[in-house]
Amino acid sequence: MGKRVTIQDIADKMKLSKSTVSKAISGATDISEETRESIMKCAAEMGYYISPERMLRKKNVAVLVYAIHYGTSSQFGYEIIAGIQAAAVENNIGMNIISVTEDQVNTGNYDHLVINNGYEGIFFLGFRPHVDFIERNKGHNLPMVVLDNYIENPLVARVGCDNADGISQIVKYLYRKGHRKIGFIGGEADSIVTVERKNAFFCNMAELGLTVSDSTVKFGHFSGRGIKKITVDIAKEGVTAIVCISDVIASAAVKELVKAGYRVPQDISVTGYDNLPAAEYCSPSLTTINQNRIHIGKAAFHTMMQLKNGIQISSVQLHTSLVERESVADIN
Repeated sequence: MGKRVTIQDIADKMKLSKSTVSKAISGATDISEETRESIMKCAAEMGYYISPERMLRKKNVAVLVYAIHYGTSSQFGYEIIAGIQAAAVENNIGMNIISVTEDQVNTGNYDHLVINNGYEGIFFLGFRPHVDFIERNKGHNLPMVVLDNYIENPLVARVGCDNADGISQIVKYLYRKGHRKIGFIGGEADSIVTVERKNAFFCNMAELGLTVSDSTVKFGHFSGRGIKKITVDIAKEGVTAIVCISDVIASAAVKELVKAGYRVPQDISVTGYDNLPAAEYCSPSLTTINQNRIHIGKAAFHTMMQLKNGIQISSVQLHTSLVERESVADIN
C-alpha cells in the first residue's frame, strides 16, 4: 500500500502554501473559485483520501452509494463526492457517505439510514430511489437528487451530463476520421446510462447514413467484467472502431484486443467515456468524453438546495467535451 496523500503533498506539487490547499478542501471562502477547483482537481488526481469523519458538521446531507467506487481518484465516484463536499462546506453543511446493500436497493428499505436523522437532503449515487421509499417519506419533504439516473417523481431531481451529446461527439469524430463500420459496447443493458448512450449511438449512426447490426452491439458490465468475448466477437465483424460507454470498459476492451492480436488503433480504434485519470495513462491513451465530475457534484448539491427552497427541478444536464488522445486512427 502506498503512502497516503496529504495536504502538504498537494501543496508541494502545486507550489502553493499548505494553508491555501487546506482552505480549498475545507471550503473557506477567501480563495477564488478557480484556485479551489484546480486544487480539488489535483487532489483527486493524486488520490487524496476523502475522510467521511471530516465531512460531518451540525447540518449534514446523506450520500447513499451502491455499486459505485469512490475511495481513490481513479474511481468514478471520487470526484462527484468531492464536488458535493466542496459545495456543501461552502454552505457550512457536512456530508455523510452511507453504503447500501443490494437487498436495500431492491426493497427500498433504507429509511432507518436517512429518515429522522436531521439530514438536509439525500443524494443517490449508483441507483435510483425506490418508489416505495419515496411514497412512505413524502411527508418529510426531504429533497432528493439522483446522480446520472432517472425517476419520474416531482420530489426527485436528476443531475448528470448530457449523454446524447457526448455520444454524438464521439460518433461524429470517428466519422471525420474515416470510420464507417463502428461497434458499440455498453454496460448493463437495463442501465439508464447504457440505454441513453445506446439510443444516441443508433440515432447518430442513422443520421450519418451508417448501418448498425446486432452483431456489433454488445453489453457487458461497467466493472469491465465479461468484456473479453464480446470485444473479440465485435472485432471479428470487421469494425474499424468500437465506442465504449465508459473508460473502464474501453480499457478492458483494449487489453482484450491486444491479447487477440489486434493493434490499437492501427487495426481497431477504441473510445471511452468519463475521462477518468487512468484514461490518460492507458496504452494507448484513450480518446474519451470528459465529464467534469466535480461540477456534477457541485450541481447536485445546488440542485438539492433549490429543491429545499421549493423550486421543483426535473433534471440538470451539464455539457461534455471530447478529449482526443492516441486510441483513434485516422483512416481517411
